[in-house]
Amino acid sequence: MTRYILLMAFFMVLAVFDLQSQTHTDFYERTLTINKSGMYFLGGWALANMATGTYGSLRYSGEQKYFHQMNAAWNLINAGIATYALFDIAGTDVSLFSGAEVMQEQFKTERIFLINAGLDILYMAGGAWMIHASEKNAKRPGLLKGYGQSVILQGGFLFLFDLSKYLIQRNHRLNFGDSFLNMGASADGMSLIIHF
Repeated sequence: MTRYILLMAFFMVLAVFDLQSQTHTDFYERTLTINKSGMYFLGGWALANMATGTYGSLRYSGEQKYFHQMNAAWNLINAGIATYALFDIAGTDVSLFSGAEVMQEQFKTERIFLINAGLDILYMAGGAWMIHASEKNAKRPGLLKGYGQSVILQGGFLFLFDLSKYLIQRNHRLNFGDSFLNMGASADGMSLIIHF
């Protein structure tokens, strides 16, 4: 019985030290690392689409030309977003944030990705509407159809991107024990505090 109690005490002390080693600073640095990798990915997508879109808009005509043209134009915005976000991340001093501020920023980040995923569905619906409208437009059916196909493609990519970033960030928050779980040792024994 004594061995069992000593073994339990040993593992509880290890758990305390492990939880205490995970600070809100560590958590927020990981948040920013996740965001940075996402922005590099978005930037790479944008550069690839601008290159192939520019080539395609010069090489093809009609519907294909407009498809590539919209891909290039759309990804100028994606490149701008990725560049701005990377500069913002680089200029963030994690040590200036309190634990409460870190959690506010985390929830804000998750909310932004979730809202963007909803907007992406609207983009795809707009692209579908453009394709449908192209059938009744005698003046510019190729433009509407090409642009519509591009908007569906870009909206679909962004939906997968934003939803996966939301889920990754949410999982990161839920796996971070120190923000919600505090263990401590004192002369009176050990304590466990769970914050909701």
